[in-house]
Amino acid sequence: MLNGSLDTFALADVLRFVANGNLTGRIEITRDEVGGELSIDQGRYVAARLADEEAPTTVDESLDVCVLLFDGSGGEFGVVEEDWVGGPLDLDAEQLAAAVERRREEWAEVVSVLGSLEDPVILVADLPEGTDQVTISAEQWRLLALVDGSRSVQDIARDAAQSVYAAALALAELANQGMVTTGAGVSWKDDKTKGGKRPKKRPKRSQPDPDPAELLHELGGEEDEDVEDSVVEDDDDDADDDEDATVRPLRPPTREEQRLRLRR
Repeated sequence: MLNGSLDTFALADVLRFVANGNLTGRIEITRDEVGGELSIDQGRYVAARLADEEAPTTVDESLDVCVLLFDGSGGEFGVVEEDWVGGPLDLDAEQLAAAVERRREEWAEVVSVLGSLEDPVILVADLPEGTDQVTISAEQWRLLALVDGSRSVQDIARDAAQSVYAAALALAELANQGMVTTGAGVSWKDDKTKGGKRPKKRPKRSQPDPDPAELLHELGGEEDEDVEDSVVEDDDDDADDDEDATVRPLRPPTREEQRLRLRR
């Protein structure tokens, strides 16, 4: 097993060195900020995952993990050889480093447009001045249908079954066109409406009629007349209120008693 310090060697240099040996296995990365591993198959990087998490199955999610692993500082690495590994990526060391740099720049642009990915996304009521019409793709429409003023970028990505990266890119494009925006604490679902009035409360649903079988159970009886007698003790609170409380045997009520109790 090969290991070393990332204070001495840059991660990109380590990846090049390992790839040149056509290794099959994984490179374990341990940092204070984040840890994980990169999988390599005959010198080509095929997967990435964070520590204690399952490896992503898509290219977008795998590259996002790579960005996190590249952006850390210091730490240690260890190379473990394995018989075979696989994953959604297929990149040599140079291609992986370039993909990570490109993904980092794209994320920076998305964040500059959308801000925090945890803020709610809001549909803009008025398009920019001079805009007569807009054209959106079917994919963008699917995302717009999920914009309700309370969902964040991450929520929309989850509900659209997309990677956060793909959804964020599409929403950033819509934001650049002036169709959506984001804002912390803004929600169409607030208690107050634009006019300052609270929405009318919905009437409470009427309680359903009690089930006779449940009432019989609460009365302590069973429909089977062959049930054996049992003993039930009074609660402690009842005992405090009535010092003379006694334990009484409980017998199943008769059919007539059941009918009388249910009529009350």
